[in-house]
Amino acid sequence: MKLNTPNKITVTRLFLALALIVVFSLSYLPSAATFAPEFVWGGFHTGFNWIRLVSCLLFIAGSVTDSVDGHIARSRNLITDFGKFMDPLADKFLVDSALILLCTQKDFSGHYQVLPFLVVLFIGRDLAMDGLRILANAQGRVLAANIWGKTKTAMQMILIPFLFLNGFPFSLLNVSSGLDAWMASRFASTYILTNVLTGIALFFSLLSAFLYFRKNKDLFQGAK
Repeated sequence: MKLNTPNKITVTRLFLALALIVVFSLSYLPSAATFAPEFVWGGFHTGFNWIRLVSCLLFIAGSVTDSVDGHIARSRNLITDFGKFMDPLADKFLVDSALILLCTQKDFSGHYQVLPFLVVLFIGRDLAMDGLRILANAQGRVLAANIWGKTKTAMQMILIPFLFLNGFPFSLLNVSSGLDAWMASRFASTYILTNVLTGIALFFSLLSAFLYFRKNKDLFQGAK
């Protein structure tokens, strides 16, 4: 099968997600601290290393392709069944993979990069939406994206790169108590902030799913 330009970009996003998984998985090696030490600039501990930086850049690149392939497909009338299937799959694979990897990470004080239960709810929501779309397609209907789902996606695409960088530069904000107190507490404050922002993204995610199901509840009546 010959792929058009939008579909090639979509497939590229899938490979970027795979590359992100491979690169980030290097941090699980016992010798990771040796070949990927934390970046320290001018005595300042950034909280991230080259593995996290490359993972961040791969995610950003994948996020950019998400906007580009859709724009090209719509503007050039290149929408295909392959694209309809692969585009949401690549999106969810990129975002969910990133969240799963990040929720495995804790700092020396035991702070989670992303609270695992938030990630479980994100993925559960996506599975529910996939089921609803399958049911809608079986009845010849297409579920149009709503504004809350788009808001959730935008928040995830913005937030996750900061999470890969261990909250940098949010970790620069808490400087009111002096340098020593700041260095000791900045990651605790950063994890609270990033998890709150992740929770807000989850709220919009669940809200969009609720509105989808409420608006299309007749699909279940038609499936009897």
